[in-house]
Amino acid sequence: MRLIDQLREQISSLSSVKLWLFPILCILLLSACEINRLNRAEDLHNRKNYAGAIQELDTLIEIGQNGAIVTRAELVRSNSYLELGKLAQQRQNTNLAIRFLKLANSSAADLELGEIYMSLSQQAYRENNKTLAMKYLEDIQREIPKSVLIPEVLLRRISIFMDEYQDRNSTWESYKLLHDNYPNSSFEIQARSYVNRFIDTKVDYARILKDQGYFTDALKELFELSRYPVVEGEEINHLIAEVYQAQAEEYIDAQDYIEADRLFRIAIQYDPAKKAEIDTRLEGITALYIQKGDSLMADREFDQALVHYNKTFEIIADYAPALAAIDRLRQKQMDIARAQEIAAEAERLEASQKHGDALKLYNQAIGLDPLPEYRSRAAVMQNLIEAERNPAAFAERIINEYRSGLLVRRVAAKRAEVLQTYKANEIRDSGWKMLLSTGQYKYEARYDLLTPTDTYLYVWQINLRDRSVIPLNRLSEELMK
Repeated sequence: MRLIDQLREQISSLSSVKLWLFPILCILLLSACEINRLNRAEDLHNRKNYAGAIQELDTLIEIGQNGAIVTRAELVRSNSYLELGKLAQQRQNTNLAIRFLKLANSSAADLELGEIYMSLSQQAYRENNKTLAMKYLEDIQREIPKSVLIPEVLLRRISIFMDEYQDRNSTWESYKLLHDNYPNSSFEIQARSYVNRFIDTKVDYARILKDQGYFTDALKELFELSRYPVVEGEEINHLIAEVYQAQAEEYIDAQDYIEADRLFRIAIQYDPAKKAEIDTRLEGITALYIQKGDSLMADREFDQALVHYNKTFEIIADYAPALAAIDRLRQKQMDIARAQEIAAEAERLEASQKHGDALKLYNQAIGLDPLPEYRSRAAVMQNLIEAERNPAAFAERIINEYRSGLLVRRVAAKRAEVLQTYKANEIRDSGWKMLLSTGQYKYEARYDLLTPTDTYLYVWQINLRDRSVIPLNRLSEELMK
């Protein structure tokens, strides 16, 4: 306080000092106070009065403005808690020691804290309290994840999981953590003996998944196993190859030969000893490639068909059936293109009412590419040619041929039925009549049957263009069912 009073006297005596110097002087004054408080705290710490030092430092850290001084204060306070923790441990007050060491929050304190937890765990284990022993080990993992004791902690947990609980899953997960973070350490090497007790069952499980067709799950298991030195790498790679090989066979069954080929080649990468066997299988796929390509070409998927044909060359260079198939594909594409040109010309002739010439071109297009569309257009042209030649005769032929003569037979049957009731001279029978109807290329087919009591009037509209027959009354509709 003497220093502060002196500064105040000096400030009041310097009336000529400009006002802008005042903030600087305040800062200097505050820093001087903080340094004095820090010095007192360090003096208390050096005299092992850690509680007093902590009290002084708490105040300084709370109100301090100088960052460097506050940081130094935090370090001294941390060390004070550390020393208190050590003292509490020396006096066998473990709970208080743990509390102080957590408050210290430093790497040195963490080291002490880890040793305490480890000691408590060992004591609990000797007393056959496995649950408590595991709790203290978990405390180290949770509270001090970077502790140098972690490898030993994991090994101890593995031994308890396996020896006391026969918990294979927890043993495996702890071992993976140990290996992933501390590979080839003495603790990891010791842990292998525990895992070796059951690792064969995990390999067998992957094999079962493969045999049952769960290929993705099998590969997941095998790839995980392959990361760890508790299994023979050659055995795992052989199993991985078998999974890919089995998966490839399923794609062959599904006719996806490209994916099957990819999977076969992956299998060889994992197990080169399978090369001869798989090469023989791949050679057999060449014929399947051709078959699949032909199927795709029939569906007009030419790009995919070409991919399948070309794939055979990766197995057998210049494979003759594939070369011939590609020639057929190219010719088919040219035929399709030419058919389109011819059909387009036929459409122009059709629009000009040159039905005979259009029919010839449509038939040419059909010869190159037998599309239903071309066949339909050719049939229409043929119908129009006949309609123009003798429309009434064509309409009568359509009626006679409709559903193999269904209408003619049923009208005749109705007439025969009526004749069972009435004499021939009592019936008025118009016979079949073909009359021009409204609309181009449309006719009506009529048949009237009159009796003294009933009238049967049958009438249908015939579209000469497409040979369709439409009933024009309910009686005619019923006759068609």
